[in-house]
Amino acid sequence: MEKYTTDQLFGGKLSLLQPEKGYRYSMDPFVLCSQVSSVCSGDRILDVGCGCGIISVILGYCFPQSHITGVEIQTNLAEIAQKNINNNKLEQTVSIINADIKHISSEFTNGPFDLILSNPPYKRHNTGRLNPDLEKAIARHEITMDIQGLTTKADTLLRHKGRFMIIFPSERLPDIEQAVQPTSIFPEWIRYIYTGQKKTAKRVIFSGIKDITAPKRILPPIYLSSNNLLDTDILPKRIIP
Repeated sequence: MEKYTTDQLFGGKLSLLQPEKGYRYSMDPFVLCSQVSSVCSGDRILDVGCGCGIISVILGYCFPQSHITGVEIQTNLAEIAQKNINNNKLEQTVSIINADIKHISSEFTNGPFDLILSNPPYKRHNTGRLNPDLEKAIARHEITMDIQGLTTKADTLLRHKGRFMIIFPSERLPDIEQAVQPTSIFPEWIRYIYTGQKKTAKRVIFSGIKDITAPKRILPPIYLSSNNLLDTDILPKRIIP
């Protein structure tokens, strides 16, 4: 029988199950969620590669008047995500789809999205050591979809002026910028993530907007410590309906 661990967020108002063994989330989903703002009532949000549902749960709690869809290709993780949705009573806000995002269309999801987020696999296929645990391997390596495929799919699923946000290794920012070039998604801003004042940036958040061109902005960096990964200070504030 599979064992789970449970994290508490927002003073215990949220609980998040994840496998004791297998793929476990890092700081990246929290940092990405912290940059989400301007969610309006009725906005449709897509969480691509939702894993255990951490991004969907956080945003579903913070923006209960939105409509969130989490897509996860791995059945076991999709089942855990659904448990997290149920346990946190977010069924009216969040739905989980166990499918390959390549096969998802706007017709299937009842229309395009206002915001698409992803904390995708960040290692190129056939580079580095492939984890023998298939769940971890798919979550960390571009086995089922690479950055070009993700960006192309996001372009087809975004509405006009919709946003695409991704957190990725900072050294792969050129890959993101190259991936959006053939699409109608234009760079809006980037923000580097540091784990220390004297360290190099480990991650970057890229935000693009569909059909709108503007000079790309570089926002002030974010500095993290190991103490604030579950701190609600870095997460969006809940908007009460």
